[in-house]
Amino acid sequence: MGEFHLRSIVAAVVAVDGTQGWSFTEDDTWCHVCPPDGTAVARVQGWKLHVSATRLSVPEVLHRCAGVLVERACAFKFARTAELVAKLTNERYDRAQCGKIITVYPEDDDQLREVAAALDATTAGMRGPAVLSDRPLRPGSLVHYRYGAFQGVRVLTDDGAYQVRLRTPDGRTIEDVRAPRFSPPPWAEPPYPAPAAPPASNGAAGARTVVLGDRFEVREAIRHAARGGVYRAWDRHTETMVIVKQARADVGQRPDGRDARDVLRAEADALDALAGIAPDRLALFDQKDHTFLAESLVPGTTLSAWIHDRLTAAGPMAGPAPADALDMASRLAGLLAEVHRRGLVFQDFTPMNIMVTPDGSLRLIDPELVAVPGAWALRGHTPAFAPPETVDEIGPGRVPQQSADLYALGAVLFVLALGAAPLFGTDQPGPGSTHDRITALITAAAVHNATARALAPAIRGLTADEPAQRWSIERLRAFLDDRAATPTTVLRTGPAEGTTSDRLPAAELDSFARDGLTHIVSTVASEPDAGRLWSSTAFGTTADPHSVQHGSAGVLSVLVRADQLLDRPDLRAVIARVAAWTGRPGTAPRLLPGLYFGRSGTAWALYDAARHLGDADLEARAVDLALALPVRWPNPDVCHGVAGSALAQLRLWRGTGREEFLDRARQAGEALLAGATEADGRVYWTVPDNLDSTLVGITHLGFAHGVAGIGYTLLALAQATGREDFLRTAVLAGDTLAVEVDRKPWGAGWRSDRGDERGTGMQFHWCSGSSGVGTFLLRLWQATGEITYLDLAREAAAAVRQTRWRTGTSACHGLAGNGEFLLDLADAVGGEYRAWAQELATSMVLRHARHGDLRLVPDEGDQDVTADFNVGLAGSVGFLLRLRHGGRRPFMADPSSGRWQVAPASARRPVAAR
Repeated sequence: MGEFHLRSIVAAVVAVDGTQGWSFTEDDTWCHVCPPDGTAVARVQGWKLHVSATRLSVPEVLHRCAGVLVERACAFKFARTAELVAKLTNERYDRAQCGKIITVYPEDDDQLREVAAALDATTAGMRGPAVLSDRPLRPGSLVHYRYGAFQGVRVLTDDGAYQVRLRTPDGRTIEDVRAPRFSPPPWAEPPYPAPAAPPASNGAAGARTVVLGDRFEVREAIRHAARGGVYRAWDRHTETMVIVKQARADVGQRPDGRDARDVLRAEADALDALAGIAPDRLALFDQKDHTFLAESLVPGTTLSAWIHDRLTAAGPMAGPAPADALDMASRLAGLLAEVHRRGLVFQDFTPMNIMVTPDGSLRLIDPELVAVPGAWALRGHTPAFAPPETVDEIGPGRVPQQSADLYALGAVLFVLALGAAPLFGTDQPGPGSTHDRITALITAAAVHNATARALAPAIRGLTADEPAQRWSIERLRAFLDDRAATPTTVLRTGPAEGTTSDRLPAAELDSFARDGLTHIVSTVASEPDAGRLWSSTAFGTTADPHSVQHGSAGVLSVLVRADQLLDRPDLRAVIARVAAWTGRPGTAPRLLPGLYFGRSGTAWALYDAARHLGDADLEARAVDLALALPVRWPNPDVCHGVAGSALAQLRLWRGTGREEFLDRARQAGEALLAGATEADGRVYWTVPDNLDSTLVGITHLGFAHGVAGIGYTLLALAQATGREDFLRTAVLAGDTLAVEVDRKPWGAGWRSDRGDERGTGMQFHWCSGSSGVGTFLLRLWQATGEITYLDLAREAAAAVRQTRWRTGTSACHGLAGNGEFLLDLADAVGGEYRAWAQELATSMVLRHARHGDLRLVPDEGDQDVTADFNVGLAGSVGFLLRLRHGGRRPFMADPSSGRWQVAPASARRPVAAR
């Protein structure tokens, strides 16, 4: 059945009105309706109206509102389909935006008041969620008002992202913040008086204790969502801490009219049905238009945290101790068996919904989807824990059989062994089989992971694609009893089943690179005036479409490299087209210096493409762009700042031989020295507060935004210029990282920010962690001969290898970037590092999506496929090409010879970590 399009409702109203000249324009979400003169939507900003509705009320609400708005020639937009209305009012939708179904753009505040009153009158008594970012016209009204952008002011922030902003009275721009509360800018006088504030209670004025159901004192919000909050509260009756869940009216409405409140009531019933293995139900009550469920607080930690703690202690690659894991698996089997014994299916059996109490017993939490198999009820799941037959079964319908829980149990055992869920790219068309991919992953992990080796048969048996082929709980328990009787030494040293290697052969990895290139070539936009050449991630769509991180420049660099290596006649024409599009003049309101988010990487990629194509005009454009880039900038980092510009200047200097590029690189280096903060033999760089940036105030240690990347830039500058001050500060950066390291028995890690508590927030990626820090320290060893730096780089490599099953796929913060670092080590010192890189490549490609006949590595979100270089497919393909064919690491200003000169004695001294 097709979608329920709503445009015809408005079109019928316009036809009855008889006025000519109304226009309808549709995008992915909205249908924009503009009166003949169209003047209202030309406003920059002002007070606007939002009208909420539900999926069931929207036809009538839209019809009535359209009558009011067409009569008054007022511009508006509405959600295109009833299915989109369901999405915009879903429990998981953005909390502040939930419920905005119709947006009204009045010509001025007088028209706003006139239209608002008429809309309120015509929709009185109808259903729709409260819009949290707005103020309702009156309590219970579907009509809300908020100050915000109409056309707005489109700006490019210092982070390289486009935003539509508000203009302040003094001419500045500020973000149009859509907070989950009414918060207009200070200069905007509301069109209506503010409602009276609720009286303060239980303390001084302004200090108000929230009491729910005359019993539960809210002490802390655990989380907020569109459906409502989850709170820790003090129970006045029992004098204990409890959990209270909230469900808001008209959020998440189903076709049968049930909404989030009914789901919470069903969860209360589920607590009764699961008595003894779930929290105790304490109270279910309504307050105003909300429903609340109070339940006992289960002490302990989630199973997810329990697993993480044991993986961190033992080393992630090895998995938790087999005896502990088998015991936990047995308890999990018993827990699910009890659910099934009571005639129920849980539907969302995941490590986040299982608590491990201090005495080791297990309890289920959040049982909102518990139902009788085959009953007509709410269906749902968490990605990676749903079998193929239920992946597309969301919302009301026939609840799956208990065999769906068996698949989820197999996925939980997978997490128990590897520390990560069996999440794969989304198949198109789909859903496809996951069993072969789960089998391949667990089999490869079992080479070095005794727990994976012990549990692999059970994981394979439980996650069979066909429900009838899945292991029963009885069979699982018998298997676990047998495994538990096996001596620990056998479990730890016994052979892995099905393979003796966790590295796919080169030919197999080549096929993934070929498929990735085929997808990239076949999905490039054909229109010369396209806004982007490839689709991107949600954030990527806001970023500069010509950049390396999320734009065409990064993909272009991979296409050029592929054309140098492979016999593919389809590449050269695409390269020329992408280069021409990327090199168009005047495509940015200003030039930002960052290598990945600014235009430094764009100039670099264009120059390389021009040389590859033999295109003198394109080369001239690349040179002009590089010369126009800022070399002094408040942000010092590689991704967004002046270090990125310095690296691009060095690349163009080496390519062209023009001294002006080297001089500009020196200027950038001097800016880095000027922005450094030295203390106690360490050096740091902080992003200052005079930037339009979300990075303001950070003092990062990693490559993308901090000490490692800036230290590398200064080292490259020292190599090119011979300047002692650049080298001295680069060495100081290395010493700083040697002091800041957090060593574990299985590898070295670094926290993101200097201000973070030591030992917390450990990262292992290129952008903010081990592989990025190791990338710099390896080269610092090559330049100075100081062995401590190499030792730390080796420890960083060990950590990268250890965490490969828990790491995403991308170049920025995933396996592709980590693999590039391992290839750097392999080129520098030989040994096992190329084999380790092949292990990472295997971990990466085994998570693929199937798009027809193509097997594609998903992007940073692990499900979608996007082409972006640093978070998507292009970066993965680039890593696979380098693994197979060798070559230089992209966007690194290493010496052309590959040999770093040894530092003078004055720059070499003992490091603090010795």
